[in-house]
Amino acid sequence: MLQISKQSISQWLLLSYMAEQTYLSDKIVQFGNKYQSSFADFEVQINAATVESFEAWDDYIEWKAYQDFLENIQQKIIEVKNGNFQMVG
Repeated sequence: MLQISKQSISQWLLLSYMAEQTYLSDKIVQFGNKYQSSFADFEVQINAATVESFEAWDDYIEWKAYQDFLENIQQKIIEVKNGNFQMVG
């Protein structure tokens, strides 16, 4: 039987989540550069627009998803760093 310590699992999870965090952050930066705006400012612009741009709306949905995923990953990183996870199975 293979034995793996909680510390080894913690390190693996942390590396995995940090890689995901980097990917998501890069995507968010790309949208910020494309629109020369923060997500919050872009959200205000998209909601105030009088003429709908399908490309901008699609980008908004994707950008918002990346924002939400990033917040989720950041919370998971905090939980792993604090040891707040349980191995089951």
